[in-house]
Amino acid sequence: MDSQLDLIFTRNQKIAKNSLMNSAHILFIITAFLFAGVSDLPDLSKKEDLKSLGTGRITEVDKSTISKILLIEVREYWIVYLKDESLHEMNMDEINQIDFKESKWGVVKITFPKNKPVITIL
Repeated sequence: MDSQLDLIFTRNQKIAKNSLMNSAHILFIITAFLFAGVSDLPDLSKKEDLKSLGTGRITEVDKSTISKILLIEVREYWIVYLKDESLHEMNMDEINQIDFKESKWGVVKITFPKNKPVITIL
């Protein structure tokens, strides 16, 4: 009888150990997935990332829009964008948001609270 109880106890220990290991693996995978998403944002200081944003639309604070722009540069208090083959500058405090519908990251929205770019992947 004792040997049967020992066998059952040992079997239950193995099941518990395997269950714990599976839970640890799942937790690791979920954590890696979440951190991978955080680090995969466009870097607005890199020309190739700005190019990968594609064509965007600026919505100004006064609700007017400027369509079909390419974001060329993000400076300390302003942006530089290309529209109709001409370069333009705009102060960040004049911008409500910039939307990019077809970037390599999906739909990207950039806002500028306190003149600092905040990137949101939608």
